[in-house]
Amino acid sequence: MNTITLESQVLDLVAATANLDRTLLAPELTVEELGMDSLDVLRLTYAIEKHFRISLSAYSHTDVTSLARLVEILRHETAPRAAAQP
Repeated sequence: MNTITLESQVLDLVAATANLDRTLLAPELTVEELGMDSLDVLRLTYAIEKHFRISLSAYSHTDVTSLARLVEILRHETAPRAAAQP
């Protein structure tokens, strides 16, 4: 999956899940800078699992420290699926 597309999808999901203005989101923002608590991060990971049809159970909410880290995790988790596609 294209990193730009993945990043854009993550930012869209963050905006929708956390009721944030999409135009103000950038990958380098931390969850603290976004005003997200652990419950917000759990809601976000659930939305991402549903959207991408993956499981993030191997990761704790503390693993998601920034939007860039979330994109990195997703890139790692979606890579096997992308490699399997013809």
